[in-house]
Amino acid sequence: MSVSVFASGRSQPEPSVLLNNVVSKLDREAAVDAEGSALFAALIEKEYGTREDELKLGSGQQLGWGDMAALAYIQYSTGKSFAEMIKEGARRDFWAYADNAGLNCGKMAQLLGDFLKRAERERNTRIFDRLRASRRVHPMPDLGNGFGLFQESLDFRHIDVPQPTKIHDVPGDLAKGGQ
Repeated sequence: MSVSVFASGRSQPEPSVLLNNVVSKLDREAAVDAEGSALFAALIEKEYGTREDELKLGSGQQLGWGDMAALAYIQYSTGKSFAEMIKEGARRDFWAYADNAGLNCGKMAQLLGDFLKRAERERNTRIFDRLRASRRVHPMPDLGNGFGLFQESLDFRHIDVPQPTKIHDVPGDLAKGGQ
């Protein structure tokens, strides 16, 4: 793994490594859920305007969803079809291909990372929607404004302290204005 070193002495992976990591994370994210393929297809169509026939071509070429998202981004920016890009060797090195096409590769890695976050949020939303739909939640009756006072009285009823909780050891009157 290649690493670049900043003036502060910290090291950070090269952007090409970051791009490859994002592509592999997208592949894993699509494999996590049974509906991952449908979710990614819908998100890629919505985000990059990729046509369904392009996605079918990618599936037929055994492309992972990370590869298809990267190709969709390049297609969105350059207008080339998946078939053209595959023929030109874009899959071997997205970084070099995008750089040769005149794209900002750092921005591409960042936008694909944002796409990954969007896919994760969408997957989690679908999971929670399924959980909510599978459970019956009965609505509580509206108890009105007095409910808070009723609840407080129930809470105070459970306090079983027979002695005072605070004793003042100050001699003299404690009344206001008195000494």
